[in-house]
Amino acid sequence: MSGRILAFVALFASLFAFAGTAQAAQPTSSRGGTALVLSVQYSDVEDNAFKATVLTCERGDSHPRRALACATLASTGADLQAMQSDGRACTFIYAPVEVSMFGFWRGEPVNEVHTYPNSCVMLAHTGALFDF
Repeated sequence: MSGRILAFVALFASLFAFAGTAQAAQPTSSRGGTALVLSVQYSDVEDNAFKATVLTCERGDSHPRRALACATLASTGADLQAMQSDGRACTFIYAPVEVSMFGFWRGEPVNEVHTYPNSCVMLAHTGALFDF
């Protein structure tokens, strides 16, 4: 698992190196860019699965539901604590899921980690953001 994390960190670092080169050639805008590494660590109930992706809110990023994920972030200012449940019914089975989000949202640094009691509750609160 640590190999996967290192691979995503290397990918993220190279993304910023490329973005810095591209920004040097373009005039600065009032709104900064978005580049977030999103990860989900499921509990042993779900075989300790680990998933991660990069979200840039631009065409070509690796998030399968990019537009909805970016809309979710925009509605809460990229604050995991501010994300409200969509009201779906979830079981009371305790199978903790830890999500993390780090990088930049519209030019502002983000580094958040949150644990939900199970994957249904996580999806109810975060919508498309961690649905990959």
